[in-house]
Amino acid sequence: MTINESKPNFASKTQEVLLVFPGKYKAPDPQVPLALLYLASPLQRAGYKVRILDMRMENYREFRVGNPVFVGISCMSGLQIRYALEFARKVRAESPTSPIVWGGVHPTLLPEQTVANDLVDVVVRGEGETVVAELADALSLGERLDKVAGLTFKANGRIISNPDASIIDLDLIPVDLPYDLLPIDRYPAVKSGRIHIQTSRGCPHRCGFCYNTIFNKRAWRGKSASRVLDEIEYIIKRFPDTKIIDPIDDNVFVDKERVENICNGILKRGIKVAWRANCRFDYLSTYGRDFISLLAKAGCVELDFGGETGSDRLQKLICKDITAQQMVQSVANLKEWAPTIEPYVSWMSGLPTETDEDLKATFDLMDHMVEANPRTQHYGIFVYTPFPSPVLEQLPSEFKPPQTLEEWGNVDVFHFKPPWHTKKQVAKLDAISAVTRFAFFPEARIKERGFGFKVSYGVVNRMARYRWRHRYFGLPIELRIVNAAAKKLKGFL
Repeated sequence: MTINESKPNFASKTQEVLLVFPGKYKAPDPQVPLALLYLASPLQRAGYKVRILDMRMENYREFRVGNPVFVGISCMSGLQIRYALEFARKVRAESPTSPIVWGGVHPTLLPEQTVANDLVDVVVRGEGETVVAELADALSLGERLDKVAGLTFKANGRIISNPDASIIDLDLIPVDLPYDLLPIDRYPAVKSGRIHIQTSRGCPHRCGFCYNTIFNKRAWRGKSASRVLDEIEYIIKRFPDTKIIDPIDDNVFVDKERVENICNGILKRGIKVAWRANCRFDYLSTYGRDFISLLAKAGCVELDFGGETGSDRLQKLICKDITAQQMVQSVANLKEWAPTIEPYVSWMSGLPTETDEDLKATFDLMDHMVEANPRTQHYGIFVYTPFPSPVLEQLPSEFKPPQTLEEWGNVDVFHFKPPWHTKKQVAKLDAISAVTRFAFFPEARIKERGFGFKVSYGVVNRMARYRWRHRYFGLPIELRIVNAAAKKLKGFL
C-alpha cells in the first residue's frame, strides 16, 4: 500500500486504534509492554478507543482486526520482527484499507529500510507519544501526512521522511496508565509482585553495541524526583501486592542528585517497597559510603550492570569505558557499605578478534568479583548479536548486515553464530553461554518462572557449576537436552 501525498488512500470509518506487541504466543516470561500503554494514553485523551494485542498473551490467529484508524506495531530488531510481519499479513488480509504503522527501536534505527516493506505503510521514528494522536487524526480525516513530524512514509512511489518530532516532557506522562487494556494480572512479573515503571530515557554514554547512541542520540532525561515518587505511590495503590519496583530505564543514575532526592523522598513519605535499577560500574566505583548506604536504606535491593568483557582490549573496541578495577571496586563498595544490595552482572562473548585469552580474562574477573562480594550474581555470558549500532559498521567482512526487514527478522538473539569465528569456536561459545546461564541464573528470577523451567534448571545447575569450576565446556550434551526440553515446556531463557 502507498499513500497519495495530496490525499491518503485510506480514511477509516471507525475511531479505534489497534496497538500490537509482537512475540511468540505463550512465551515463558512476557513483560508488561509499557511502551504500548504510553502510546494508548494520548490516543485515549484524543478520543480514540484503543485495543492492545500482546501476541505473547493472546493467540493472534483468533484475534479480530476490525477496521481501525491504524494498526500500530512496536518492535525491536530480531525475531520480534518475524512475529510482527506475521500479524501485518493478517491485517492486510482482513482489513486491507487499514494502514499499518511501525514504531519502536528497529524502525527508528532503520526507517527507510523498514518502510520499504510492503507490510509497512508508515514508520513513527523515536518517541511516539507526541505523534500518535496527530497521526490518527490525519488518517481518520484523510489529511496529508507530510505535516506530521516524526514520520517516514511512502507516497506516490517515494519514501518521505518528515522532520523529527519534539521530545516529550516525561513529567507530563500520566501516572495512571491504562493497565485495563491488558490482561495485567496474567503477567508472571505482576503475579510475583514485580512491577515495571520508567523513570528516565536515554543514556549519555557511547557503548558501541547499544541502540541509544542512535535512538536517543546519547541524550538523557529523567522524570523529576517528585514525579517518580508519585508514580511509585500510585503503583503500590494500584497493585497492592507489589513487592519490588523495577525501572526499565537504560541508566537510572545519570543524575546522582535526582536519585538522592528519590531516596530521601521514599524515606520521608514512608514508602515501604523494595526496588532495583540499572547502573554503571564507573559510577558506583566513585560513590561514597553515605550515598550507597542511602540506597539501601531507601529499599534498593539490586543493582544491574553490564560488565561485557574482562579484556581491556575488547572494552576499548566496544567503547564501554569501564575497567576491571572499577568493576571489582563497585561490588566491594556494596559489600562494605550496603551488603543487602545484590549486584547483577551480564557479560558477552564472540566479539570480533576475541581470543581464548580474552575469554579467560572474563572468567577470572567474574570469579574475582564474587571473591570481592559473594553476593555478586552473574546473569551469564551471551554471544554478541549484531543489531543496528555503531559496532555494526566495524564488523569483519564475513558478516553481511541484513538489507531487508525480513532478513533482520531472521537474526536470532539467542542463537547467533558469529561468522568471523570458526565453527569450533562458535560451538565453544554456545557451550559457555549455556553453562553460565544454568550455573548463575539468579534465584530471584527462578522463583518467577514456570514449573518447567524450575525442573530443567534444577537438573543441570550442579553440572553447570562443575563445568564452570573446571573451565570445561566440551561435549555439553546434557545442556542441549535440557535446552530442547525447556523450549517445549516454554521455560527457555
